[in-house]
Amino acid sequence: MALRHSGKCIDIALRGPSTRNLVAVRHPLLASIPRRCYATKTKVKEKEKEVVTNEEFLAEYEKMRHIAHKIQVDPWGVRVQTLDLIIPSLMSKKKDAALRDHWSSFKSTLRNWSLNILSMRRMAADKGFPGIKNTHPWHPQVLAVKSTKDSAWIAPIRKAALDTYLKLNSAVANRDEKTIKALAIGDMQSHYLNLARKQDPSRVYAWKFHGERSPCRVVSIRSLPGFLGQKVPNNGSRLLVQALVRFDTFQSLNVYSKKGVLLHEQTDPKPVVEYLVVQKRLWYDTPWAFRDRIYEGLEPRFKAL
Repeated sequence: MALRHSGKCIDIALRGPSTRNLVAVRHPLLASIPRRCYATKTKVKEKEKEVVTNEEFLAEYEKMRHIAHKIQVDPWGVRVQTLDLIIPSLMSKKKDAALRDHWSSFKSTLRNWSLNILSMRRMAADKGFPGIKNTHPWHPQVLAVKSTKDSAWIAPIRKAALDTYLKLNSAVANRDEKTIKALAIGDMQSHYLNLARKQDPSRVYAWKFHGERSPCRVVSIRSLPGFLGQKVPNNGSRLLVQALVRFDTFQSLNVYSKKGVLLHEQTDPKPVVEYLVVQKRLWYDTPWAFRDRIYEGLEPRFKAL
């Protein structure tokens, strides 16, 4: 489909129920952002909903701008939920999937394709691709989210994600908690710290990366304005970006005693496939960090904040 016609398709794909009854939230960063909810059934009581008027919204926004200007703290660095990233599939991966499951998976994949393009366009308009200059929101590259070519705009993000993946796995094997805390956030940080702390301190673990079975690729990406102050630090971008990356690698783990005696040897590298969410606030000079894991075949539910 030609790029000039994609806007109409995106609008159709994203068209949903009327937003007349949607409730605004107080923090602008979280307004209308879907968050992940793994509960099978969720009901929101009417009394829990809080309508925020435009005057209240603007008053809080001005308050946060004042804090950012007067105090050495970033009010835009608040914690956010994992966005509505999915593993796209035209057919449902559920066991004994019914026709409606396949239809739901098809719709979710179409919606993900549309949101990928919108996010890529937003990134192209606001310095969202590290190391790439002269990006334009209507360039055909905004369609190449899943590209594994080195020339693709998404290539620097893929490279950064793989670099973080390798460093984080090595840090777990070496019980390097400082690196783990720098490269993982939220529940993923707790997960990796637990893995490192459960290791036998009398053993030495040697994790080895043997290469990729297939190149890592971004399958779902979301970007949204996260920094709303007047001046962006380091002349960077205002965007917060989350990307779901598929890793398909060969790995091995050997165990040694403190004296270097081999206690366990994994002779054949093991193929490992993982879908991990990386996140970066582009106005910070910090590395991409892992914040969530998504499993193929599980269809999480979302609700709007």
